[in-house]
Amino acid sequence: MKLPLFLFVLFSPVAAAEVLTVVDISQAGPEQVERLKQLPGGGWWLEMGLQMAIIGPRETLQREAGALAILSSFDKVDPDSLMLRARGCSEHAPEAGKLLASGGRWELREVPAEQRQSLRLADSHAWQPVRPNTVLARQYRLDAHGFRGAPNPGVQQVVDRINPTRWFSDVQTLASWDRSSYGTTSLDAARDWIRGRFTALGLSDGLQAFTMNGAGGGTITRYNVTGAWIGSSQPDRWVIVGAHYDSRNASSTSTVNAPGAEDNASGCAGVVELARALLPSQPARSILFMCYAGEEQGLRGSTAHVQSLIQAGLLTSADAVVIMDMIGYSADANLEALYESSASHSAYLTQIGAAAATYVPELAVITSTNPFGSDHVPYLNAGARAVLAIENDWDIYPHYHRSTDTPANMGPNALVMGAAILKTNVAVVAEIAGLASSAAPLFADGFEAP
Repeated sequence: MKLPLFLFVLFSPVAAAEVLTVVDISQAGPEQVERLKQLPGGGWWLEMGLQMAIIGPRETLQREAGALAILSSFDKVDPDSLMLRARGCSEHAPEAGKLLASGGRWELREVPAEQRQSLRLADSHAWQPVRPNTVLARQYRLDAHGFRGAPNPGVQQVVDRINPTRWFSDVQTLASWDRSSYGTTSLDAARDWIRGRFTALGLSDGLQAFTMNGAGGGTITRYNVTGAWIGSSQPDRWVIVGAHYDSRNASSTSTVNAPGAEDNASGCAGVVELARALLPSQPARSILFMCYAGEEQGLRGSTAHVQSLIQAGLLTSADAVVIMDMIGYSADANLEALYESSASHSAYLTQIGAAAATYVPELAVITSTNPFGSDHVPYLNAGARAVLAIENDWDIYPHYHRSTDTPANMGPNALVMGAAILKTNVAVVAEIAGLASSAAPLFADGFEAP
């Protein structure tokens, strides 16, 4: 009999209150990570990308950790008290419990018994039970397949067309408008600017209307912006490249002081930049470049697009979806990006990690099969092969959902961070879409493009 998910916490192999230690595994090798999981006297661990939370004897763990940094240690932790909290718009909800560790867009929190059930009932997406001995997020380099391959000359040519200065100029332009989906004039100006960029590139531009709840009641109509490239040899097969162009500050209904440079002028400008880099190579498959409204109000634009694809019977024509949301901030010179999909698309994540290792070796890729809270989710829920690209320092970006989210505050590493993610993404899209000037690519799931 398969137990309900919440019972995994109750049946954790660690019975009583123990010591929970958080280890920095950013510099650990694969063998060392595995030894930590097999800690004598332990039996409870959670891999969270650059961090690992472990319950077990403190002295034994310190010995096994060796030169790895111990980030924190907590006495008398009851495994039954632990919950996962999704990072994102839940930032604006009241805090609950004590933060122990974070990674893969999730926080590990110790929550009092009287709060756990109410949190799950209030928001079962943002609050999840802990499944011990699982990987929430994984550094690509730790896996056996984490190697650097030989670059494809045609793909390399596309990668080399990415211009980070041009991309950042577009970020600055978009951030000059307040783009709350509850607004009109500024949002429409940004919408029309994006449409103009698509037109200038020779794409078939368009608007997809959808309705959503207004801030003061009733419904309002907003628009997704599309630019379509029709494939040079396989026009009926599609790749979707998307990002949301709406923004917000600490007040979800404010229509002013919402420049949204990192979140998400960076991703929307990235959609335009990928189009510039790809189109000269005349991709074999069609590509839909798309910028959504209504993301900050609950993924309204991307949900509307998925529904339209389902109604038209076209969802199965989409070979892959690449979503970009917050791609330009790095707290330091270590460039790290999180790529997030569902477990059924792990081969897709492997392909992305390999593309970064091959074309952008300075980028450390972290993968997660625990998706949450951006425009990739509606596609994943419908069964499409979708991924989210997001810089790994987004959760410590001090201007997240603030009126101070301006281009200047994206910091000194914005150009190199944005370039690294854009180059990785354009390499993957080029591989999947196929290029008129290069041989058909080998797909990560094992079949060759016809």
